[in-house]
Amino acid sequence: MPSTKRRNQSPMTKILKALASDFGIVTIAAVIILGVYLIDTVTPLGEPVWLLYFIPLVLSFWSGRYYAIPVVCAVTMLFLIAGFFLSPQGMMVSHAILLRLIFSLVFISVSIILWTIRRRQIL
Repeated sequence: MPSTKRRNQSPMTKILKALASDFGIVTIAAVIILGVYLIDTVTPLGEPVWLLYFIPLVLSFWSGRYYAIPVVCAVTMLFLIAGFFLSPQGMMVSHAILLRLIFSLVFISVSIILWTIRRRQIL
């Protein structure tokens, strides 16, 4: 009787398994990156919306793809720069540049740490 329960999975279980798959993780990370980028372009400079870019970075850690973390890091840096140019003025540009530069350094550092941990898990 337990074998029939395994065959008759609920729709929610199927959805959760699909989201936990490698393709699901990559898709969710891409949607979050685009969502954060869109929010970043409509909010004024100085609003730390770009901190949400850490979410897809952490999600990419659980991806089975070896280069997921560096790809997310590179794509995020491109969207961070584009968001800076497309955001409306909210604070002095020099302060906004400084904040995004510091975030970039921290983001790249966290990416390197996560990628190093991921490589050790694979080996």
